[in-house]
Amino acid sequence: MFLNILRTGRVLTALIMFLIFLSMTILAMGYPDAAALMPLMIGIPGTILGLVQLVMEYRVARRELAIDPDESEIPKLKLERKNEIQMILWMVIFFIGLLCFGFTYASPILVFSFLYIGKKESLTVSVISGVCTFAVIYGFFIETLQIPLFNGLILEWLFD
Repeated sequence: MFLNILRTGRVLTALIMFLIFLSMTILAMGYPDAAALMPLMIGIPGTILGLVQLVMEYRVARRELAIDPDESEIPKLKLERKNEIQMILWMVIFFIGLLCFGFTYASPILVFSFLYIGKKESLTVSVISGVCTFAVIYGFFIETLQIPLFNGLILEWLFD
């Protein structure tokens, strides 16, 4: 029963998010006080909210598995499963893209790709969103706040 509940995309996603926030919080405990402040300010509430979301999704999934779906709900369940798989796939693509090419270069391309390919938005909306993503990341974080962002493993390997 537990493995069937865990196989539902909502419960699995909630578990992954909870584990991400929990690990970020635990890692931040070992940082110096000045460096730990921001990860803890985000990690502690994120861990609490992630746990609440995990419990809520678990309860819903347990209730849904106890009820046999009738014939009219089967297409809806298949569509939900397809949407969950697409969501997890896009999360993996974003993670790999950011890991390989960094925030500055991968984020605009990934936002454009998600909107244009994944959500079937118009080319205009997708391009504007990608350009605005680059403007915010480069203009606000790099230029205004002078925060060095992760450059990506491939770009570091190529230019080192």
